[in-house]
Parts: sequence; C-alpha cells; structure tokens
Amino acid sequence: MEKFYSVIELKGLLFAWVLRLQRLTWRVRIKGREHLDRLYNTENCFLLCFWHGKYVPIFPLLEGYKACVISSQSVRGDIIAEICRIFGYQSAQVPDQPRRGSLKLMREILANVRAVGTAVDGPLGPYHQVKYGVIRTASDMGFELLPISVGSRRKIVLNKRWDRMELPLPFTRVCLIFGEPIKVPPNLYNGQIRQLAGYLNEVIEYLDAEAQNMALRNGR
Repeated sequence: MEKFYSVIELKGLLFAWVLRLQRLTWRVRIKGREHLDRLYNTENCFLLCFWHGKYVPIFPLLEGYKACVISSQSVRGDIIAEICRIFGYQSAQVPDQPRRGSLKLMREILANVRAVGTAVDGPLGPYHQVKYGVIRTASDMGFELLPISVGSRRKIVLNKRWDRMELPLPFTRVCLIFGEPIKVPPNLYNGQIRQLAGYLNEVIEYLDAEAQNMALRNGR
C-alpha cells in the first residue's frame, strides 16, 4: 500500500538526509569518547547534556548509539521526533513551559531508558543557562550527567534565534568533545541544585571553547 507522508514527516525526512549527506563531507574529530562508551557499555543511566544551539550536528555524529532525545510538545518538537526516528533514536516530548506534572512526566520517561539527550538550556532559554529541573531530575532518578559540545570551523550561526543555533557547513572540520561524567548525589536541596547547575554551566562553556579551538586548529 502506498504511504502518504505528512508535512512534518517530509520536513523531518529532508532535514535528516541533508544532515546525513553533510556528515559524509565533514572532517570529524571526537575527543573524550571513552567517557560516553564507559557509561554506555555499563548499566549506568546518564543524561547527555548540551546547549540547545548545538544539537543539530549531534544527530549524525552519534548515529548508531541507542538513546532517547527529549524535545518539546510543539510542531518543532514533532519534526525533531521524526529526525530522531530516522537516525534510530527514541524520542519523548515534554511541555515547552514548566508546569504542574512536568517533572513527573520526565521521571516517567527516564524510568524506561538509560541514555537520554537533552538541551539543558532548552527549549526556550535563557541562552546557556542550565535549568534546575535537569539537576533535580538527575538527583531523583540516579542519572549521571555527561556534558558535551560541538565546534565547527565554518558554520552558519542563526543569531536572531534565542539559542544562536549553529549549522556546520559541508566540507568543514567538526569537533565533538565529551567531558568527564558528573555524579549527582540523591536528595539534593535547592542550594546544592543551584551550585551543581552552575558547575555544569561552567563545564559545558569550557567544552564549547575547547571544541571550537580544536576545529580551528585542525581545519584547513
């Protein structure tokens, strides 16, 4: 029987295949992959933590790993969910704005997966500011935090978007970097959550700078 695609499915399919084709042209360097593989190959549960503006190249760079990607309950989130399906990831959608029941929904999602990708300043910002709910949920559910970032030698930066999304161009150097996993103690109180969120902020910002420097040093 002939399949008819919705507009969302077509957008997701197009975007995913453009990314996949671009990935074939990138000169990729990955640093710290052993941190991902150590967590991935054990029974540890972990959150891949990145900035919202960096998520686009992560889809093709980590293709082959089984993970669940968190997106928003929106048309944009529906397209991301379709992209996830094409790349072999699971997807789960949560409300754009925090509301009663949001944390409960997150806990239900995390109860069934071990590796989860989430933009820790998303889906609506503020820019490069870790949401406290990420830390609280990791503490409640026993998830470690795995900070990551991406740098590109040549890219388009969408400066009018709140997240300043970065889109690597074809035939450029793209560098993916993993930080060391961060263990999150259980039963954190509010002050500890703020402190750990601030620390995660600093780590991802450092990885941002390091990934970009790697891309510039190794690009020609």
